[in-house]
Amino acid sequence: MEFHQLRYFIAAAEELSISRAAKRLHVTQPAMSRQIAVLEAELGVALFDRIRKRIHLTDPGRFFLPKARQIVCDAETSAQQLREQFGKARRTLRLGFLTPFLDDLVAPAVREFRKRHPKAQVSLFELPPRAQLDRLRNHELDAAILGNLDARDRNDFQIHRLSRHKMAAVLPEDHRLAKKKSIQLKALKNESWISLSDAFFPGRRDFLRSLCQSAGFEPNIVTEVDSLSLMLGAITTGEGVAVMPDHTRKLPHSGSVFVPLAPPVPMTELLLVLPKNDLSNELKTLTSLITELATQIASDGR
Repeated sequence: MEFHQLRYFIAAAEELSISRAAKRLHVTQPAMSRQIAVLEAELGVALFDRIRKRIHLTDPGRFFLPKARQIVCDAETSAQQLREQFGKARRTLRLGFLTPFLDDLVAPAVREFRKRHPKAQVSLFELPPRAQLDRLRNHELDAAILGNLDARDRNDFQIHRLSRHKMAAVLPEDHRLAKKKSIQLKALKNESWISLSDAFFPGRRDFLRSLCQSAGFEPNIVTEVDSLSLMLGAITTGEGVAVMPDHTRKLPHSGSVFVPLAPPVPMTELLLVLPKNDLSNELKTLTSLITELATQIASDGR
């Protein structure tokens, strides 16, 4: 099992498309398909179902995705720490983030940071909130960008609210309410619900329950998933409905639709999480840029 095979698998699982994943990693589609097939043969299980020119994660694929992410992240972090402590590499800032905020928040902030600190290095780690928090505690990340934080974790870190985002209902494209301009949350009270797993997104199950209880019902949660892309995949295959930040609609979601919720619209927070120790000048600059850009994005309504 090679690291590049794991990266190909992760990209394909997140994009739910071999062609989009190949474009993202700057490889050819046949090369990516071949390497994923080699990985599946070595593991002895199918990681994807191929249905009507679309790919969907199998149960083994869903099980393996967070483990593959952890393997790649741990390997990259360990190599960096080794070069810094025993080689001549400069200290690298390590920033964790959630997928939807890469293109309009993380990447622009890092580009501007590199202009101001051309000799400094920044490494990006696309991880679910629990993995980000664990790595912050272990000094393997310097900062994390994540969503609503479990109250039990708040005392361990510096917490800065970056922005608030409207929640939207996410439905299969053939759902009876999919073409509505907006819906009340209570219109979904009899649906099966998909939640993000507390093991990867701490507090998300209770967050979903509190939203639904405020609308007068208890959600029937039938499936819990480990990532935003898996949630979209589960919705597309008809396992249930969900609520997600409207900002998430820019992720590939063929087969599912985002429907605005009628007022009062529930909101979610985007947080910048830092260790409690003093910050270096470079980290202060990076966090300041992230904060300024998040404020701009929120004011623009993106």
